[in-house]
Amino acid sequence: MTTLDLQSKQLATETELPAPMWDNSDRHFAGHILRVLAKEFTAGWLRYVVFRGNKIAYLRRLGVRIGQDCDLLNSVKNFGTEPWLIEIGRRVTLAEGVILYTHDGANRVFRDQLPNSSRWGNRFGTIRILDNCFIGANAIIMPGVQIGPNSIVGAGSVVSKDVPPQTVFAGVPAQMIYTLEEYIERYKRKMLPIEATNRRELRDELTQRLWGERR
Repeated sequence: MTTLDLQSKQLATETELPAPMWDNSDRHFAGHILRVLAKEFTAGWLRYVVFRGNKIAYLRRLGVRIGQDCDLLNSVKNFGTEPWLIEIGRRVTLAEGVILYTHDGANRVFRDQLPNSSRWGNRFGTIRILDNCFIGANAIIMPGVQIGPNSIVGAGSVVSKDVPPQTVFAGVPAQMIYTLEEYIERYKRKMLPIEATNRRELRDELTQRLWGERR
């Protein structure tokens, strides 16, 4: 047994922690498995049978408000446990891995000490992504945030405050790095003229241009 294990054991014996308000992962194992299976079956039935694989229709059924012409490439599970606190405008793109959190789960550390505390916590916030926004891969959107319209969030960013209209935010925590106009000018300087009309032609054109040979 390591020194760290001994210290942890000693701390555990000195401080008796109360039972958590929620069902933890090692309690009621059989019942937990049954609940997970029932939840997954219901979700699969709704999404692939009732809504015929239409992700946006399924998310609307869960309570997310979604405008027209959106491209949601992230998992439906990434819309959190309170999807009815999320609004997405028109022509919004969420790249793969984008996660939206509508509650603060860290209060599990002290939740039992608070008056009027609930098993789900007591700190929640809405998320609003307004029209014509792009959220990059693996970005995390925290509770109480509004983004856009006409704004961009960089890949891997953690957004904990509002993103003003027509701005580009990136980083951990995310902050403004460009106005949209500045980003467009930078994009123009690096953009490649593309003549392809299909993916096969695009592959040939890009590999020839960037590798010097077709691949």
